[in-house]
Amino acid sequence: MTSMPTALETFLLVRPEIVLVAGAIVAFLGGAFAGVRRGWLVALAAIAAALFVAGAQPASGLLAADAAGRGSIVSGSVAIDPFSTYVRFVVLGLGLILALVQAGDIFPAAVSRGAAVWRGGTCEEAGTFLLLLAGLSLVGVSDDLVLLFAGLELVSIPTYVLLALKRTDAHGQEASLKYFFLSLVASALFLYGLVCLYGIGGSTRFDAIAAGLRAGGNGVAMALLPVAIGMAMAGAAFRLAAVPMHFYAPDVYEGTSPGNAAVLSTLPKVAGVVVLLRLVGLAIPGPLGDGTAAPAAAAYTELFWQLAAVLAAVTMTVGNVMALVQTNLRRLLACSSIAHAGYLLTGIAVAAAAASVGTAGGRDAVAADASWLAGLGGATATLFYLATYALATIGIFAALAYLGHRWPEWTSGSGPRPPRQEITSVEDLDGLSGTNPVAAFAIAVFLLSLAGIPPLPGFWGKLTLATSALEVDWNAPITLGSRRAAFVALAMILVLNAAIAAAYYLRIIAAMYFRSTKRGVQADGGLAAGIAMLACLVLVGLVTLQPRGLFRTSAAAGDAVSRTPVVAAADAVPPASLTPVATIR
Repeated sequence: MTSMPTALETFLLVRPEIVLVAGAIVAFLGGAFAGVRRGWLVALAAIAAALFVAGAQPASGLLAADAAGRGSIVSGSVAIDPFSTYVRFVVLGLGLILALVQAGDIFPAAVSRGAAVWRGGTCEEAGTFLLLLAGLSLVGVSDDLVLLFAGLELVSIPTYVLLALKRTDAHGQEASLKYFFLSLVASALFLYGLVCLYGIGGSTRFDAIAAGLRAGGNGVAMALLPVAIGMAMAGAAFRLAAVPMHFYAPDVYEGTSPGNAAVLSTLPKVAGVVVLLRLVGLAIPGPLGDGTAAPAAAAYTELFWQLAAVLAAVTMTVGNVMALVQTNLRRLLACSSIAHAGYLLTGIAVAAAAASVGTAGGRDAVAADASWLAGLGGATATLFYLATYALATIGIFAALAYLGHRWPEWTSGSGPRPPRQEITSVEDLDGLSGTNPVAAFAIAVFLLSLAGIPPLPGFWGKLTLATSALEVDWNAPITLGSRRAAFVALAMILVLNAAIAAAYYLRIIAAMYFRSTKRGVQADGGLAAGIAMLACLVLVGLVTLQPRGLFRTSAAAGDAVSRTPVVAAADAVPPASLTPVATIR
């Protein structure tokens, strides 16, 4: 770890985020005083500039950190390591595609009688979106509870504004208010959890809290642990749309635009995953200097993985069962998003269990954990699956934004033009393969990837999640109540839920390819949304053909979560039967 003084050096480390904020200011001022009307063009230019600045930073080379150790640069409250660099590039890459989706959809009032007119989006929407990306990127590079919470709020507040700006009808306002009030509750719960962590470590810095967990065994620390983990998990569950904070998702997705639904289904999930992995990393270097286990760290990780595993099993099951009975397309995709939050929590539970091995088993357990369980396990699988899920989900909503509205039903040849109707149900996609074969093919590929059909990226993601769960306590016998049995059961639940999910994904594909067209769609959503759909299709194809590149960067980022040196591969070798993961790497 390389430590740098604060002040100017700290600001230099967050140059990409500064570029995003500067772009937001340009969009706001340009729209207010210079008459700029193509706000999303400003957003696209700002995101591209931020990507260039991030790529030009020397710290971006940390993604190629080898097994000899994990380099990182820490200055003030900012830490640049392979994990934060991975998160930053994922955020900026997804933001670039989402900006195209937002720029390409059109949603005039339902009483509009005129022809469809493409609009480039307002500057207020574009500037707000740039602030959201800046906040999410700050969450990834934060090394302090204060910056972490500030970044999360910089994600939440612009989201409220985007929901309110994009749709001004009754459904849109209802969706924004529901998300607003529930997000306030989630933020308050998460803040209480951070306060308890501050009480344990006596500092807001992650390294001080980690030291407090590894050295703490007093009654105060042990009493605060359940409250801290429970509150922090509840706050993160809202952003993941996981049980028990999942109930808002179907209503909000139905009431907002496809562009905003794409934002809600991906960017808050990135924030939730980053937060939970950072919290898991606090206790990975668990044993004390004399080789004995730290009671507070052991209790922390044990409770963390148990709670995450239960939430994962319940969330994926609830989401998939809810989706089976949905006919509204956006509500179905919202329930699918809930189920995928359960898949992501599976990897987080494995990562916490890997940390628990270290806290409970002494130095040898830490060596085994650091060499393969953490590298090929939960953190890597979660980050890999997060990227593949986000690409497919954004691609679906980009396709819906591009398709726009259904063809109107004319009551008479001389009557007024009927109001336009958005695509709302699965039946609206009937016969899409005949009228829009490219859009139908793209949607089918994205749905098959989400279902986990080989050789698409979703299959590799689910495979790594299930395999990482099976790796936990690999050599231990499966006994009732053991951790080995718990994770074998969790892997079986994941596979079963993947089969359940295939039912409603295939229902959409069947509607597009095996039913006749009733009304058809106008494909009036704009060129930008179509470009975003094709970009996601190309990226999904590249990961399908060569998943090893994404897996390697995910593994480097996952290894960096613990901030401990990786031991040589000879010190601990994964089981020979786990070759599917090894071949990806």
